[in-house]
Amino acid sequence: MVRLVALAVACALWVTSAAGEPSRPLVGHIMALLAVFEEADVLPPESSPGANALIHALIQTQAALTKSTNPATREWFAEALRRSEAPGAEPDPRKGLTSRALEAITTYAETHPPTARPDVMAGLQEFNVSPADLDLLARVYRQAHDRFRSTGRNIHRIYEAQRRAMPFQ
Repeated sequence: MVRLVALAVACALWVTSAAGEPSRPLVGHIMALLAVFEEADVLPPESSPGANALIHALIQTQAALTKSTNPATREWFAEALRRSEAPGAEPDPRKGLTSRALEAITTYAETHPPTARPDVMAGLQEFNVSPADLDLLARVYRQAHDRFRSTGRNIHRIYEAQRRAMPFQ
């Protein structure tokens, strides 16, 4: 796991530093999600193609969520987040890919697949996010969610605890 997290951190810092923006707090989201997936025992084996694909999907989806300038893609993400929020709450994609944002995106994609919207896919593809990436995120997230729920635990509480433990706040 240590090498997996180190790889994720290095990739996330490289992706976000290319944009010239401060990125350290966003790295903590990816690290926390990986830690949640490890705790749920759904993290693919370290250095496997599955682990690399998951890291890629997390980092690139967060980059698309926080940095896309494509109007259709931004609206697709905003609608996914809006539907998951309490009435009157204003979702903020700049907060990054939290467990709640990931749940909102994967849930919304089930009924509003981005593949049905070429304009949304164009914006995702600018960040190298493919339908396979979204499917992988949904599968791993659901597995972790279901594992925790079966033992009476809440994935979002576990994520928050992991997030607070991360060095990048």
